[in-house]
Amino acid sequence: MDYKVLYRKYRPQNFADLVGQDHIKDILLKSIISNKLSHAYLFTGPRGTGKTSTAKLFAKVINCENSTSGVPCNKCLSCLNYNESTDIIEIDAASNNGVDEIRELRDNIKLLPSLSKYKVYIIDEIHMLSSSAWNAFLKTLEEPPNHVVFVLATTEIQKVPITVLSRCQRYDFQRISSQILAEQIVKIAKAEKIKITSDAVEEITRLADGSMRDALSILDQLSQLEMKIDIDTIASAYGILTLQDVDLLLRSVNNGNVSEMIELINRIQENGIDSNLLLNKVLERLLQSLINYKTTGNSEYPLLVNIGEIIFELEKCYNRNNPYILIKSTLLKHTTGKQPLGNIESVMEKEIIQEAKTAEIISREIILPTELPIISQDLIDIRVNNAYVDANITLKREFIKIWADFIDVLSKQNELKYLSLLENCAVEVVSPTNVIVSTEYYTNSVLFNELASEIESKLKDKMQIEKKVVCLDSPGWIKAKSDYIKNKKTKEYIYITEPEITKVCETVNSAESLFGNELIEIN
Repeated sequence: MDYKVLYRKYRPQNFADLVGQDHIKDILLKSIISNKLSHAYLFTGPRGTGKTSTAKLFAKVINCENSTSGVPCNKCLSCLNYNESTDIIEIDAASNNGVDEIRELRDNIKLLPSLSKYKVYIIDEIHMLSSSAWNAFLKTLEEPPNHVVFVLATTEIQKVPITVLSRCQRYDFQRISSQILAEQIVKIAKAEKIKITSDAVEEITRLADGSMRDALSILDQLSQLEMKIDIDTIASAYGILTLQDVDLLLRSVNNGNVSEMIELINRIQENGIDSNLLLNKVLERLLQSLINYKTTGNSEYPLLVNIGEIIFELEKCYNRNNPYILIKSTLLKHTTGKQPLGNIESVMEKEIIQEAKTAEIISREIILPTELPIISQDLIDIRVNNAYVDANITLKREFIKIWADFIDVLSKQNELKYLSLLENCAVEVVSPTNVIVSTEYYTNSVLFNELASEIESKLKDKMQIEKKVVCLDSPGWIKAKSDYIKNKKTKEYIYITEPEITKVCETVNSAESLFGNELIEIN
């Protein structure tokens, strides 16, 4: 086969080409240069983030006879025979997961390398090993021969026994940022003479979800069309939702155009768009609108006064039975239209009519938003700094138990407003005064920080714990952790007093001017 797919063709050939994992690259290079190699490494992280590529590079460099500063010479016998080397053994644990395969491996590692200094075993999807295979592997992993190095890779670290984790140097690979993905797509598209628009590049990064392999696979597939790749090309190939589609949907809700809203959602559903994808796009757009309103006072959807409430309600539609019915009924509840229910029967299924009745769209109450503190990026940075001042692993372990009990109390008391946020958060750093939690979704982090003062109050009231809390999404937490690792030897973290948090609130007069006295109920 002459043609090589893009993600294989552009696999990194040295550490300089490896992108998105600088924290791992730096440590591995220093260990190679100083000749302080471990006998076992464990690479964990999402798919397509460079685990196998890094393992291959590592194996190549440590076996190179003339490497300079961690760069292989590509001229020695080991480098020239790298792709066909019998000393670099790749094993798929998904299909070689029994005790017999491990016993065979245990026998083979006793043999000396044929050409290289080390025999490197790269074992992918290591979490797939059976219990008996793990037991047979433990002693070998702990004390292999001096000429053997193990590199284990997994996407599901929670399935790896703690006895294995303690025998390896662990490296956590993170999702690659959208900016880095976009730069690589543009670079490779230029090299391959693929014409692509900036909007299409941005959409591919969204579809790839932090995976370089996925991004290049999508680019590879679309390039077969031999035409300029734009947003319409991706939409027809992958059934994506454009920002224009989402904006049109939300404007129909804002304007009370029920018929248009139902027709748009029906068309999206008929096009095979996954309901979770629709929810993601709508939530992202609503969140951006909420941020714009909090920072500038302007809103793209001025009649949707309870955007925070809409976000919470739509979030509950994830992974439910009949999700499109729930999405329709939720949006119907928040439309400002006054159409009688009978006028929309032609564009609504019977199930939707029933959901609409239960949502009380005929006589809907409009409730003014409560006062919410503006959590600025400066305040987030201060709280992250203060958490690191006296961070303590013992405090963290204690607080994780308190956090679990806190969530349990909220669940029993049916405090759903906070429960949906807190359940998706993990405790990362704890000091006597501050706590950092992380969440996978950017939406969750923003909403958490908007409600931070309320969460702190609940934590004090229900658990007698008084701490300042801040939430970072995955990329933000990765950056904060990386910055701390880089700075802790040269920077002294000093406690910073927080400035007063300003608050904003819709006034009764402005609400009445928008909607009239008869539509307003003040709670």
